[in-house]
Amino acid sequence: MERRAFVVGAGGMIGAVIGLGPPRPDDEAAVKEAIRILYAVYSEGRDPGKYRSLLTEDYLLLENGRISDVAGDVASMTAPVAGYRRTDAFDFRSVKVLADTAYAVYFLKSEITDQKDGSRTKEWLESAILRRVGGGWRVALLHSTVVVKSGG
Repeated sequence: MERRAFVVGAGGMIGAVIGLGPPRPDDEAAVKEAIRILYAVYSEGRDPGKYRSLLTEDYLLLENGRISDVAGDVASMTAPVAGYRRTDAFDFRSVKVLADTAYAVYFLKSEITDQKDGSRTKEWLESAILRRVGGGWRVALLHSTVVVKSGG
């Protein structure tokens, strides 16, 4: 028994020293909010500087069979278009926080309206990895897959 107690105690001390302590009580909500804000800034504000501030330096986007870095994702932002409106609904299935790293798995459903294409609904299954930077959460990796509804 003494050996087991030593191993458990030593593991706890090592975890505390390297920052693997328990997540903060509000971390899960903060991770979800960071993702919501990211989408709001990308689709509504279209402010590249603010959007960039929500990403890590080594951020990657995996979407439509392509890999983009921060510069590529920011460059894909278009200027706001008159009549454009997007409303996002998130269905978070899992949020896990491990010290200063978190990951989330969620469905995203967007109602989009613009003058060119009218109204439409789009859906994605996404996963995101976030890191705590300066007390806030930044997105380090975003993987987005379009949900295709079967017709049968």
